[in-house]
Amino acid sequence: MKRLSLCLAALLACMTLPAFASAAEAGKLPAEVSAFVERRDGCDHFRGEEATDETRAAEIAAKLESLCKGTDAELATLKKRYARNKAVQKALAVYEGTIE
Repeated sequence: MKRLSLCLAALLACMTLPAFASAAEAGKLPAEVSAFVERRDGCDHFRGEEATDETRAAEIAAKLESLCKGTDAELATLKKRYARNKAVQKALAVYEGTIE
């Protein structure tokens, strides 16, 4: 039982490390890049949501409109503006270039 607890604790620690790394990295990013990352993460979240009824479908559509619209162009602009900033390029590399 003790061994199982240790294994689970180690597994949990490994699973949370990327979140801490991302949070630490986010503090090093320019404000406009951090704002984009937050917005685009919200966009990507709602892109994966399933509408269970008409009300939820309308909520999702509104979120997609407010969070996703313009992010393709904004992503391209930020990649170009910060072409020499490795931290920015790494943070932006996870996003698809064309979602709209």
